[in-house]
Amino acid sequence: MDSEKKARILVIDDEELICWSLKHSLEKVERYSADIAYSGNNALNKLSNNRYDIVITDLNLPDIKNLELIRKIKELSGNIPVIVISAYFPGTGIEEVMKQGVFKCINKPFEINDVIGDVKEAIKYNIEGSS
Repeated sequence: MDSEKKARILVIDDEELICWSLKHSLEKVERYSADIAYSGNNALNKLSNNRYDIVITDLNLPDIKNLELIRKIKELSGNIPVIVISAYFPGTGIEEVMKQGVFKCINKPFEINDVIGDVKEAIKYNIEGSS
């Protein structure tokens, strides 16, 4: 991804305020391009039909729970960096989620600036990993 191109980010959460806040911050403050999905199935449909550079997702969605969504994202999009934001981490916790190839785990509630920093780090990782 060259410096002229905007990163495309998919934000997945069933809480509209979280999606809106992240989308607004990513687009208005950082000038990234962000799409929203309010369910796991909607997210998988978007991932099947679009190319994204990063996924930010909650784990506890009404239609796809816990690690199943991460596994499906990785099946569809390979090594795409996935940032998980969640109030609940299943099983043994964050360690179990990280074993799925997740880039970063963030507990809710979170600070928007922390997520933005992790997105910037994931973009850098994505650029270095693809060169």
